[in-house]
Amino acid sequence: MGGPPVVERLSDNRYVVLGLRLLVDRQCRVVHGDVGGVQDEEGEERWIHFHGSDGLLEAVQAWLAADAAS
Repeated sequence: MGGPPVVERLSDNRYVVLGLRLLVDRQCRVVHGDVGGVQDEEGEERWIHFHGSDGLLEAVQAWLAADAAS
């Protein structure tokens, strides 16, 4: 049989807060915006500009990938 169950602890994870700045048209469609926030302990911020709702998801994924690489 397997070993003991894996227990996830808050200290095992790193949490980030991402801000969104959106321009939305009258039909409630995302036109463009920025996603980002504080990236390091010195308080440096990094923002990624995007276009459209598909770009929003890509920008979030790009920000998280760059943060994980640092």
